[in-house]
Amino acid sequence: MNKEQYLENVKILNDAAYAYYTLDQQIMSDSMYDKLYFKVKDFEDESGFIASNSPTQRVGDRILEGFEKSKHIEKMYSLNDVFNISEFSTWVNKIKEEFNDVEFYHEPKYDGLSLNLLYENGSLVKATTRGDGFVGEDVTENAMYIKGVPLNIPFDSKVEIRGEVTIFKKDFEKVNLLRIKSGKDAFLNERNAASGSLRSFDSKSVKNSNLRFSPYGLGFYENKTFDRQSEMYQWILSLGFINWSNDVEMKDRVSSDLKQLELDYNKMIESRDSYPMLLDGMVIKVDQLSYQDELGFTSKFPKWAIAFKFPAEEKIATLESVITQVGKTGAITPVALISPTLFEGVTVKRVTLHNFNEIERMNLKIGDKVTVIRSGDVIPMITGVDYTVRDGSEYSIEYPSECPTCGSRTENRLTQDGSETSAIYCSNKHCPSVLKGRLEYAVGKKALDIPGFGESVVSELIDKNFVTKLSDIYSLTEEQLLSLEGFKQRKASKLLSAINSAKNIDAYRLLNALDIEGIGESASKKLVNHFGLNVFNTVDKLSYEELISVEDIGESSAKNYIDFFADNEFNIEVDTLVDIVNPKIEEVNGNKLLGKTFVLTGTMSNPRSFYKKLIEDNGGKVSSSVSKKTTFLVAGEDAGSKLEKAKALNINIISDNELLDMI
Repeated sequence: MNKEQYLENVKILNDAAYAYYTLDQQIMSDSMYDKLYFKVKDFEDESGFIASNSPTQRVGDRILEGFEKSKHIEKMYSLNDVFNISEFSTWVNKIKEEFNDVEFYHEPKYDGLSLNLLYENGSLVKATTRGDGFVGEDVTENAMYIKGVPLNIPFDSKVEIRGEVTIFKKDFEKVNLLRIKSGKDAFLNERNAASGSLRSFDSKSVKNSNLRFSPYGLGFYENKTFDRQSEMYQWILSLGFINWSNDVEMKDRVSSDLKQLELDYNKMIESRDSYPMLLDGMVIKVDQLSYQDELGFTSKFPKWAIAFKFPAEEKIATLESVITQVGKTGAITPVALISPTLFEGVTVKRVTLHNFNEIERMNLKIGDKVTVIRSGDVIPMITGVDYTVRDGSEYSIEYPSECPTCGSRTENRLTQDGSETSAIYCSNKHCPSVLKGRLEYAVGKKALDIPGFGESVVSELIDKNFVTKLSDIYSLTEEQLLSLEGFKQRKASKLLSAINSAKNIDAYRLLNALDIEGIGESASKKLVNHFGLNVFNTVDKLSYEELISVEDIGESSAKNYIDFFADNEFNIEVDTLVDIVNPKIEEVNGNKLLGKTFVLTGTMSNPRSFYKKLIEDNGGKVSSSVSKKTTFLVAGEDAGSKLEKAKALNINIISDNELLDMI
């Protein structure tokens, strides 16, 4: 994979994640997503380049408009996935090398929607979806109707109870019948039913869905201590929560033996149909909490837990045709249309093929019998072709010589090392599909954040030639908006007001809205913090050397930035936008710890999340592991191997009080 392929794959993954987590729609199978995700991660590991919007750097996705935002006290992480015994064994043995007496706790991986329940003084005060891990949707009113969510618990301190919201298989058909009677579309499967019902604005619909909450752990908690994950789970059940699966005794959930864990996994696969809800794997966690603390987290996953996914379902389908679609980079992606294929109630007709090299590699032809796999509840992928049944009626798939949107010629582009990319591109930088993709990104939450600019609105504005570049949105008139489908005066006024509010915004948002390859939200913040408004200077432009001197700005990102500002047309557009928007520099709480990396270990007088936020608010960085790049180890009581490693590397070791003194 080269960089062009990598960035296109990042876009594909982000589109799929947005549909999955935010819209409850199905555009890619779990197995297809996972395979592409690990290709992206392998490229990042090998090249050292990580796009700021890479899915490896975040959890979940954006929040659906309409719900209030709600912050988690402790971040809600996702889980890293493994798909075979070799990957699982590698993970287990790596932990065993560090902790020879380690034991592992396992539980079913329910296929639903993660939920965080916050209790204070024994009362439920807030229910929040996972969202991006830091901020989710406040669905407290709906949580009142979920079975297994007690409104009061016998615990007087603050605690976050975390679990999965599911719908029983026996209730699924009843829920769909009620939806059809009320004129709504039926849910495609149990996972969509759970997610769609929980995030409904109709409390009656939530109540009728018979949702269930299955706890799996804690986020923040106070005035309580545990030694083991299994002990923590038993305590959660003692508060009035329910183990709906009731699959095995607690003692049978804990083992130190790899072979036993493998047997338990296979037993769970064999008995998955007997569970009342859908399962898509088994979760395995280090049981000793002290070892969990030592292992820590990546930016997305706990290192002490893993999801061992169940094998994907396979079906045979006929490849009926191939169509193409154009992304915001101009890359033309082939999409396979297959004969309708049923996977557990979901009929699949479309499969993304990534690029034309993939078609060539598989020697794929129209009319072929293809193997299609599905893991989860979304559109699957083609994994093979049955060449033995070809009868001569099959025919080759044509490479497009013209863009399907604007009719411009297509081209292959070169990577930085001079080799051709695997993608085919539209040669017209003003192609409507490219403009649509870039504009949709620019008005999104992480950039200009203008609500009301849905995909259909963007498309119609471009189709009517009202918008030919980003700055045009600021000169839209009420008359133009009223000519759009579904627009009346109130809606038009609301959108114009939102556009006007997207002025005097933080400068990093405007930089991010320019959609320079490799310069996403995080990189935009760092560049603005370092150079201020000079990031928009089209006369005295930033040099390559200046750019790469900024933390996390790599060579390719710097080159993309320079290439963007080398285009005179873009320079004019940037000057226009700066004049209109008048961006401001965001006030920073403090930079006392700027450039310093901290590792936290041991028991401290406050939760680790308190110190982590404090460090980051003051410009510092928190890492989960000790290395030569570590500036300070903040050590509490009972600090373990991290303390010894820090001493060996001559790293400064301080207490939590000394950290406070520094700030």
